Amino acid sequence: MWSNLFIAHSEHKDRDSENYSDLFFWKTCMRSMYIGDVRILDLNQFKKSEHYQFFVGYEAYQLLLKIVSGVKSKLLGETEISSQFKENFQNAKLPKNSIGEYLMKLRDQIIEDSRKIRSNYLRGLGDQSYGGIANKYLKPESNISILGTGNLTRKIIPWLLEKKRNVTVFGRDIEKLNELQKEFSVNTELISVFSPKENESLVVSAPVPIKNFFDNKNISHQIIDFRENNFEENFSENINYISFASILSALNVQEERNKLLREKLEIVIKEISDERENQSINFFYGWEDIPCYQN
Repeated sequence: MWSNLFIAHSEHKDRDSENYSDLFFWKTCMRSMYIGDVRILDLNQFKKSEHYQFFVGYEAYQLLLKIVSGVKSKLLGETEISSQFKENFQNAKLPKNSIGEYLMKLRDQIIEDSRKIRSNYLRGLGDQSYGGIANKYLKPESNISILGTGNLTRKIIPWLLEKKRNVTVFGRDIEKLNELQKEFSVNTELISVFSPKENESLVVSAPVPIKNFFDNKNISHQIIDFRENNFEENFSENINYISFASILSALNVQEERNKLLREKLEIVIKEISDERENQSINFFYGWEDIPCYQN
């Protein structure tokens, strides 16, 4: 079924400089992917790519399964990526043609297979979510500001509300702020009015510079930064700044165990992919026999 699947994948910081508008696009804070059917693509357009790697067939399926299962995430087994995948692959967001139907089938099988992986191999890694990490570092019953209104913020909020914290979300999109306020017991404000206060904490879940908010302010503050790129910002000594890199470093105690688990999951995912391929081969007049026309 997926012998014609095509994925262009990049984690490069300059990946936005390339655009392939004839493919379905999915972007997270860590990576970007263009997804399509190789039968209707002009592969010559990818020869000059500087930032993307290209995967075809069941290698592409394995890549996507690793990503959605949290196997390729820096936090092994983190759950936010799965939610982002489901959000981006909703029926309403897919093309209204045969490619859209193709992506629906892909979505459903990836979700089914990722559930098997999480259920059988990644149980007990609940703290390997960004919300769980933030919850560990922050004091209970404290005032927390979150910069960002995306899926990462949506996943972090429930963890922060567990311990009676007062949470305010700052962002640029008024509609998203209103949605968050309706869904959770949080306050919301435009990012333009954000001003850090003494002895409060900030969680950064959007790729925006933040140092300018703290310039010329002599306050004690805690920052939990989930940005992969922190713009090489430095803070004064009275700011307890916890970078994403330092969070990952603190998790190194589990790294050896996780390394062995990742290696095992590479084999498991290959086996799941092989099983999908065998199902397709054994399915007489199956999906492979249906022409893929783009309406």
